Amino acid sequence: MSPTKLRVISPLHIGSGNELTPVDLYPSDGVVYVLDTKKLTAELLKRGVGLEEILQLLKNPPGDAYIWKEYLEEFGLNPGEYSLYTLKVYGETGKTSMQIKEFIKQNGVPYVPGSSVKGAVRTAVLYRVLRDCGDPATSMRLVSRFSRKLAEDIGWSECLVDFYVKYLLGQEKTDPRRADDLLEAIVFGMESDRRSGVRYEPKRDPMRALIVRDSDPIGKRHLAVYHVNVVPKGIPVWVEGLEPGTRAGLEVKFDSNLLQLNRNHFNGLLWECLKDLGNPPEVFEDFVWTAVEEFYRDVRAVELGELNRYPSDFRRAVRDFYTHLGGQDGHVLRLGWGSGWLSMTVGILLRGHRRWKDLREKLGLGKGPSRGALSADFPVTRRLADGTPMGWVVLG
Repeated sequence: MSPTKLRVISPLHIGSGNELTPVDLYPSDGVVYVLDTKKLTAELLKRGVGLEEILQLLKNPPGDAYIWKEYLEEFGLNPGEYSLYTLKVYGETGKTSMQIKEFIKQNGVPYVPGSSVKGAVRTAVLYRVLRDCGDPATSMRLVSRFSRKLAEDIGWSECLVDFYVKYLLGQEKTDPRRADDLLEAIVFGMESDRRSGVRYEPKRDPMRALIVRDSDPIGKRHLAVYHVNVVPKGIPVWVEGLEPGTRAGLEVKFDSNLLQLNRNHFNGLLWECLKDLGNPPEVFEDFVWTAVEEFYRDVRAVELGELNRYPSDFRRAVRDFYTHLGGQDGHVLRLGWGSGWLSMTVGILLRGHRRWKDLREKLGLGKGPSRGALSADFPVTRRLADGTPMGWVVLG
């Protein structure tokens, strides 16, 4: 049965790309008021504050950048009467200033985009296909329809991941943001391309049959401000996040008719993987959820195995969280900002490759900002909100 609900297990932030600045905020005891600055300005003008004075403060805020604080306190105004909404605070607020990354909203109301959920599922499927079906013989056969040279290069490799590491290392320039383009084409569906041999073609991707709608609107009362600890060290970061326990309706569907009608059109490694298990339209849904279970189980195992990367005062809480995470009733996955490189890529497979260090050097993974030297470990940092790894949800 397809899931119809999403439940937040740990603080979840999916960004809108906007930030709340000190001009928008009034921090108080344990809460932050997001101000209706138009309403507040109108009230101050009524009370005799000059518009030029307000504009000057907005242009050149004093040492305390919460410029409305002095006015609210001077006139004894209740900030709740001049706010759009109020957020509970986990952790410390900035004493004189802070910027808060906004949660994505539609018409001012938070929601979880279906694309975020589908992206997390897609990463899990990519991981399973590469791990279980990435043998060179099958990959060669599929790619040879479009590029004989690319197929031969794959044939000299131990597996598709091995080919891809060597392929990236052989490129003169590689954009880390586009590093997995060729790999995704071979796995999900491809067309001929003069430059790289093949390119991704969405019409040939069986993942089209996975439909994830945006969640139902989520009340702002479920939002809070989290002071995110970037460990081991990092600059302070504040985000709007959904609190653990938040629930929302979310429709997930599998279109088996689409798979049946287009079965002769799909040409990637995923489709071959499904054919090995039976009739693809019939086994697709089970394949996807098994991929989700196995990928995020492996992510949890890596995190538990690397507890020493966390400062000692966080380790126990992180260990307890991951130890109990596997007992959830539903499909556990991770999404959003702060979920980390391991959860958003097939990095677990790449880290086991003998030329992993060379690949890090090529892509600049874990390079220091000043001297440009590689860190001993990668990923270097983790993000914790209220002492908890971020972005874990369950679908059920």
